Amino acid sequence: MRPPASHPRPQTASPRSDPSRSRAALRTAVVWDVLQDALDRRVKATGRPALDVLDTGGGSGNFAVPVAGLGHRVTVVDPSPNALFALERRAAEAGVADRVRGVQGDAGGLFEVVERG
Repeated sequence: MRPPASHPRPQTASPRSDPSRSRAALRTAVVWDVLQDALDRRVKATGRPALDVLDTGGGSGNFAVPVAGLGHRVTVVDPSPNALFALERRAAEAGVADRVRGVQGDAGGLFEVVERG
């Protein structure tokens, strides 16, 4: 399984000369593998081909957009309007804007901005 696609960045240093970059990429790959496995298990358990996924603190959609790319509907709750704007743009560029919704809020007031369940 591959980690979510990201936008190419100009390379200023090789991964060997920047250990934090390779650690971040490894961490993203591990999280993506665990997330995709959890989604697959939930799809099998429910018998539904698409899930409603809540991503709290999802920011600009590093995981939400690829999850929507798998066919799931994703609601991202984040306090940053700038991150939600980037999420909207990223979802549109990936062709999944119809499956991604951004809501401004935080985990403390989660049920004030999304429904339970």
